[in-house]
Order: sequence, then C-alpha cells, then structure tokens
Amino acid sequence: FTKIPLYSMVFYCKAVGGELRPHPLETSDCGWFARDALPEPLAGLESWVDDAFAAIDGNLAEVRFDAPRSLPWEEETNEPEN
Repeated sequence: FTKIPLYSMVFYCKAVGGELRPHPLETSDCGWFARDALPEPLAGLESWVDDAFAAIDGNLAEVRFDAPRSLPWEEETNEPEN
C-alpha cells in the first residue's frame, strides 16, 4: 500500500440514529455496504474482508499483524554521504 506504516481497524457497528458523515480530513466519503456490494477499488480487500465478515457472522479469529517492513527513513540510498 504505502511506505508509511499505518494501522487498519475494522469495526462492526449498528446505526442507532443520526447521520453518517465523513470527516473531510480523513475520507472523501463513507457509507454502509452489504458484503456483496462493497465499493471498488478497496485497498487490501483480499487481506481483510473475509475476516471482517466472518467476525460479523460470529466466527472468532486470531489477531493478525502485517509482516515487519523496513522504515522508509532507514532505507539505503545510492547517494554519497557528506
């Protein structure tokens, strides 16, 4: 996805009132979607969507962490050092 480490969390929620509105600094849109009507493209869909809907169905799963990756500021460059 990106060289910047990010956290992704998926929550199962039930609307109880009010209006669903996106925060303008966080996302361009938001909504409620059925599992067979998810918007596209969806980042990393193949890595989390099955687990998310399995949890909604009541199936427990182990916590999964992404594999460690190198930090962008520690990557080697071909630039000469001063």
